[in-house]
Amino acid sequence: MRVAKRYVAKVERTLHTIDTIHIVAESENDAMEMLRNGQGNIVRTEIQEDSVDRRWIDSSVPLTTEEFMDLSEGGPSGESTGGL
Repeated sequence: MRVAKRYVAKVERTLHTIDTIHIVAESENDAMEMLRNGQGNIVRTEIQEDSVDRRWIDSSVPLTTEEFMDLSEGGPSGESTGGL
């Protein structure tokens, strides 16, 4: 007899983003120095690219009796897939 389990999966992603930063300074050189030092206020972040590097099943655990009963009664089918 086959028994359902809950599987824990992992997804590794790489995000390439562009931050728009506001800096108050007396000159462009001062502003660039502040930027290099991580100063300023991020006002917007745009995702330029979102790529999935890899996916894998990390582990599995048996269902609890309550989860198993919910499935066998046609109840909730588990957690959301999250659109992967």
